Amino acid sequence: MNIAIVGAGITGISTALEFARDGHQVTVYEQMNAAAEDASFAPGGWLSPLAAQSLAAPGAGMPLKSLRSGASLLQAPGMLGSANWRWMRQWKKNEKLAHKQGNQPFCTALHTLGSYSASLRWQNCEDTEMAAEHKAGSLVLLRTPQEVAFWNTQLASLQTLGVTCQLLNATQAQALEPGLGQEIAWLNALHFPDSESINPRLWAHYLRMQAQAIGAIFRTGISVQKICTQPTGLEISGQLHPFDAIVLCTGAKHQLTESLGLRLPLMSIWGYSVTAPVRDALQAPRAAIMDWAQQATISRMGQRIRITAGLEMGSHASARHHNHTLQRMYRLLNDWFPGGAHLSSPQVQVWRGNRSYLPDGLPAVGPSGHPNVWLNIAHGSHGISLAAGCARAIADMVQRQTPAIDMQAFSPQRF
Repeated sequence: MNIAIVGAGITGISTALEFARDGHQVTVYEQMNAAAEDASFAPGGWLSPLAAQSLAAPGAGMPLKSLRSGASLLQAPGMLGSANWRWMRQWKKNEKLAHKQGNQPFCTALHTLGSYSASLRWQNCEDTEMAAEHKAGSLVLLRTPQEVAFWNTQLASLQTLGVTCQLLNATQAQALEPGLGQEIAWLNALHFPDSESINPRLWAHYLRMQAQAIGAIFRTGISVQKICTQPTGLEISGQLHPFDAIVLCTGAKHQLTESLGLRLPLMSIWGYSVTAPVRDALQAPRAAIMDWAQQATISRMGQRIRITAGLEMGSHASARHHNHTLQRMYRLLNDWFPGGAHLSSPQVQVWRGNRSYLPDGLPAVGPSGHPNVWLNIAHGSHGISLAAGCARAIADMVQRQTPAIDMQAFSPQRF
């Protein structure tokens, strides 16, 4: 088949690679001037969705009234009754439903897809650490007795799912991450030994080169104006380019899905990362940690350290950076790993990226409702974690084969 992929982030690249491996003719269209230039440019690179459950799960445990504060984790501009607030109400409604069901359907679906992705991720990769600055293991740091109590209620469910997780005291955590600052009051840490972290952009380009080596074509700097369904094709610069099938991997760009008449409740949420050179290897993180209270992640990427935090709803590319979030990120990095990062270096990189979420916290992977047009979108914070599994599943669906795992929970038709 002649397949078009729209979007060259980690999801689009992974999807192109799976189709190319199956022997299809694949063309990837990206409006940016290079692959992995948008949401896949500088995110945190965590590969274990359930290790960051609060960000993945609907509602994230935040009361709506907390969003009125400029110091809140999640910024939601607009008045009560606006589109942002209507979406938030759906998000909180799904959170209540998940809690009534013990959060099991959500966790099971996400863990199954995450595990499937992990089983595929390193295929045909000879040196994972060299290819993506890969690190094994992660810690989630818990500051209060309430956080410890919450996670104690979750451990049995995680074990039922087959997730290896251990609650550590501060001394045990510091044995794994010797650079952790000793002046911060914190109680415990969760250790996920099977968790992983990587450099997302480096990994995306590694996969792109693999796809190109087996025939996939990447056309960057190309704006797709319209998805045509009769006949199936893409309208580019006023000209129709016919294809047998089209897969939209457009991330937070919703114009094409909206032009098809799809009314998915998609929300664009922006987040930040700060990447700095390692100043002292003995004081820098060895792998990845999350500050649970602040919902910030800190990852080691070769000779650099990256911290990610912040969620801004309904913002736009030209909006000013949220200074409170950035200042908090600098403080957290210096508090947790004092002297580990060279924060005054001219090589410090501040990045703001956009991701797409659905109010139940799960992606939309499957048929769009239009013949030969398929969706692989709305992965939220977990595009890098879920990319391999979603790509393989959508390739199977397009070829009318049954995916290796049940994808019903991710069907776009659920809305």
